[in-house]
Amino acid sequence: MKKKKFVPKSKQLDDFIIFELSVAMPDYTFAFRCNKNLGTSLQRGEDLKVYHSSPENPETFSFYYCEKGQDRNIFLIHPLAGQNTLMKSFFLIFQGYFGNEELRKTITSIENIEDVLNINKVELLPASQKRSPQLKKRLTLVNAILTDLEYHMITVNRNRMEQKVQLKKRPGNIKKLYG
Repeated sequence: MKKKKFVPKSKQLDDFIIFELSVAMPDYTFAFRCNKNLGTSLQRGEDLKVYHSSPENPETFSFYYCEKGQDRNIFLIHPLAGQNTLMKSFFLIFQGYFGNEELRKTITSIENIEDVLNINKVELLPASQKRSPQLKKRLTLVNAILTDLEYHMITVNRNRMEQKVQLKKRPGNIKKLYG
């Protein structure tokens, strides 16, 4: 049976604000500095596998995430393969509603980090522009990241729920515990 690619009829891209960053430090150091400057708690998660070019060989991305409340998340994603060791490329993804003032303060704080070389907003749907092949390739990658990110977060949340300790409904004999 041949696999069919799922293509949604409506793209729900309004929920995401994406920035591309160029940074001259490892991902864990950058996540630490973001936590320090932004007051967030980005934490490392299991690597994100993005099935962009072929279903057999997914691209692997390091994955950091922070939940800032109900339906508000921040993701820091960095490709692990094919990176220049001096300059690394990151995607900083905001999911949910973030006000313009909050985004401006966040971007200004990130720009003030010492080894951040460049930060650009990624426009997912350029209005009436001709798309170059390079732009089409980049937008395809970003859309694949967003799709696989949603599936990855479902897995992360499921694993988190399984790890929670569930208390017994009926208390046992206290003498058995200390005896």
